Amino acid sequence: MIRHLWQTHRLALMAFGIALCALGFFGVRTMSSMIYWMDPDHRDQALAGWMTPRYVMRSYQLPPDVLGPALFLVRDAAPRRISLDTIAAENGITMDDLQIRIDAAAAQMRADREARRDD
Repeated sequence: MIRHLWQTHRLALMAFGIALCALGFFGVRTMSSMIYWMDPDHRDQALAGWMTPRYVMRSYQLPPDVLGPALFLVRDAAPRRISLDTIAAENGITMDDLQIRIDAAAAQMRADREARRDD
């Protein structure tokens, strides 16, 4: 069967193989990401200098418009990979101060969400 397909529909069989490999790659990547973020140990983690805003956003489940002001990020600025250590140093604050700002933003967002849910 495969030999017949290879002889008559070589390009289609190669395209199918490539698509199957891509499906496997992205499927494994999605599942590993889901398993990682479903673990309660990764929710609301204490801040560490190596973390990026995107990691904090996922850990605290905060949208960018809530997390951005807490991390002194400008909304329309060009995206860049930056660590929390760098953000704290650029703004002259400590990691503890940054933790307080993020905790306050998360608490406010969750309180707003609960208030909307109760209405």
